[in-house]
Amino acid sequence: MDACLTFDQTIEGAMDNQEKPMPAPMGTESTENGVDSRGRLEQLLREKDDELAKVNRRMEKFLYSASHDLRSPLTSIMGLTNLMRMETHEPVLLGYIERIDDSTARLEKIVRDLMGFTRTSYQRSDSRKIEFIKLVQDIIDRHRADPAFRYIRFEVESDETFPFYADYDRLEIILENIIANAIHFYDPHKTRSFVRITMVPHGQRIHIEVLDNGIGIAAEHHHNIFNMFFKASERSRGAGLGLYIVKEGVDKLHGHVQVESEVGFGSLFRVTIPNDPKGRLISRKMQLGQ
Repeated sequence: MDACLTFDQTIEGAMDNQEKPMPAPMGTESTENGVDSRGRLEQLLREKDDELAKVNRRMEKFLYSASHDLRSPLTSIMGLTNLMRMETHEPVLLGYIERIDDSTARLEKIVRDLMGFTRTSYQRSDSRKIEFIKLVQDIIDRHRADPAFRYIRFEVESDETFPFYADYDRLEIILENIIANAIHFYDPHKTRSFVRITMVPHGQRIHIEVLDNGIGIAAEHHHNIFNMFFKASERSRGAGLGLYIVKEGVDKLHGHVQVESEVGFGSLFRVTIPNDPKGRLISRKMQLGQ
């Protein structure tokens, strides 16, 4: 009799089972937790990206303002030393003036590097047609006051059959730093010093080469020359940012840069940069029209 269930007991058991919630399918809870975790991570990444963007904007503003504020008094110092040089012939004073000029030039190079770093790292891309020969000639003319300038023969060659579009400011900074190095590190022991700059279009890219017969770079330094603050020679001026800025600029333009150099023979920098979509389209139309 104890093992038998009445009709009422059977109904109560069935009702109890209906009131109990059905267990969740295997894996549902873990899936929901995974979605929530992914959402939180994505939100955290967005917040961190926003914070990083704000820091970058502040850094850009600071570097830009500091560079310009420093350059103004440096220009005044260089102007005053030139006046002092004109008004005295005393060897001791002239020696002091030369030291002031040298120190001022070094500091001015650091300021220029900071400005170049700011423009290369933070400035938005602005593509326009590049007039290569004019760009290079303008850069060369800026260095006429450099003591080494009058000992160097400059050669500029360019095939501008097809238009080339790129970020003008970044390309200018890249060439400025490479050409400035070629001038500064010329070899005074050579009877004929030269810097040869060529630009050759190749498909949808351009190849730029800057060749000089200066003092060259030792092989053990080749893998470090594009690092920040690296100086391969005692003759280096500035903060060691020049070639680092070159690499940064080339990367921003989605290109690549290579160097070949040997002590006593000179250096060859090869820069390859893709033509912007506008330039590629115009070039393609010109090719089809030929």
